[in-house]
Amino acid sequence: MKYVLPLITIIVALIILIDIAAYNYLNTTSQNFNNTIIKIEKDVNNGKWDSAKNKIEKLDKTWNKINSKWAILIEHNEIDEIDITLAKLKSYIYTNNKNFSLAELKTLNEKFKHIPVSEKLILENIL
Repeated sequence: MKYVLPLITIIVALIILIDIAAYNYLNTTSQNFNNTIIKIEKDVNNGKWDSAKNKIEKLDKTWNKINSKWAILIEHNEIDEIDITLAKLKSYIYTNNKNFSLAELKTLNEKFKHIPVSEKLILENIL
């Protein structure tokens, strides 16, 4: 009985540490994606379609490497939504459609901002 309280304390501390590490990973990777999205947005606004195509391909490759790790940490429907938005964005960039490209870039940017916030260990997310 005297070991129960320390054991529970250790388990709770481990859960909190794992959650903090997961949040930091999601936050860091999503910020990297958003930085790339901002660069692509500048290319689209300036009509630099070849540069935008190169950057979206790199973003897609990076996303394909990371999304399996994210799948462990977040809900799968959010990953599916990012996949769909990214596919639309690639199509619009390859067809040089400025308005739709900018709209999908904003959508993707908001999704990458929203995910770490929704996974943060705060009372609002617990209740």
